[in-house]
Amino acid sequence: MPKAFDETEKQKIRAAILAAGLRHFERAGIRAARVDDICRDVGIAKGSFYAFFTSKEELFMTIVEERELQHKADMLAYLGRSAATQQERAAGFFDLILGKMETDPVLNLVLSSGEIPHLIRKLGPERFAAGQLEDRRFAADAAGQWGRIEHRAVNADDLIGLMTIVLCVASQRRQMTTEQYAPTVALTRELFVARMTGSH
Repeated sequence: MPKAFDETEKQKIRAAILAAGLRHFERAGIRAARVDDICRDVGIAKGSFYAFFTSKEELFMTIVEERELQHKADMLAYLGRSAATQQERAAGFFDLILGKMETDPVLNLVLSSGEIPHLIRKLGPERFAAGQLEDRRFAADAAGQWGRIEHRAVNADDLIGLMTIVLCVASQRRQMTTEQYAPTVALTRELFVARMTGSH
């Protein structure tokens, strides 16, 4: 039976599990990562792990969701501090999104190793449907903030569609040469700016 922890210990252990989990997921992938190895790194029994997370897939999705919250906060903060022209604001927002997609190790793990079908099988489609709903809420918030700054309507569906296109382009970069990827990104950026500024 796992040891009972006080609230301070729980917070420390949870943070340690998240950090160790990320290291193991980056090193081995989701399917090959082992709960035993994560527990060894944290210094807890396996039963204690399951007091925090129902599975390694649940741990991984918790890491993903916490990172997504930070990314979304960064994007809203960018809109809040941007005093640029419409075109510069849209281009900067595109660059911020693409940069996150290219450099986030968790997102890269999911995109590069085809782990999404595995996660859906293990966690169920409902878990992913909830994430899509959160993405739509974020797009509505971002579009509303963007519209208030520019004193015009900004379509949340356009924003989420464009962000999906950027995600698709970023996810294919390992399949492209630099000579293919760079112009594809440039064209996508041009389309993003044109659509978000109403200049299409």
